[in-house]
Amino acid sequence: MALKAVLDTRFFFAFYDPLSHKQEEWCRSIARDAKKSGTYLASCVTIAELYGNMGKGVGKDVVSLRISSMRNAGIEFVPVDEVLARHAGELKLSSGEVPMADAIIASTAVLCSGGRVLTDDDRFKGIKSVKTSWVE
Repeated sequence: MALKAVLDTRFFFAFYDPLSHKQEEWCRSIARDAKKSGTYLASCVTIAELYGNMGKGVGKDVVSLRISSMRNAGIEFVPVDEVLARHAGELKLSSGEVPMADAIIASTAVLCSGGRVLTDDDRFKGIKSVKTSWVE
């Protein structure tokens, strides 16, 4: 079973508040695929971003429920260990103004899924070892 991609924090915002019917269907198909095959991951740093950003709008209890729902859908949250942290620091050093959270997510993708990240965040495009995809 090959991992398909790492989900950026933006995926979770799109899943719970899609901008279009096409995006809603795309997000739901990824969640179905994750449940069936377990081929999508997210970084634990995404949990912090969800509480810090999504929590402002819906509250921490709803964020907790949504994270649990994604885990139940087969999405594994990868913890930051020493190897991943070093890679993220080196990536940030070589990629300029990439925020540390994005460097951690990108490093998770590089180390776990061949560099594939589902995001529409342009900051990932400046990272040579990362390939992004998204549906509007």
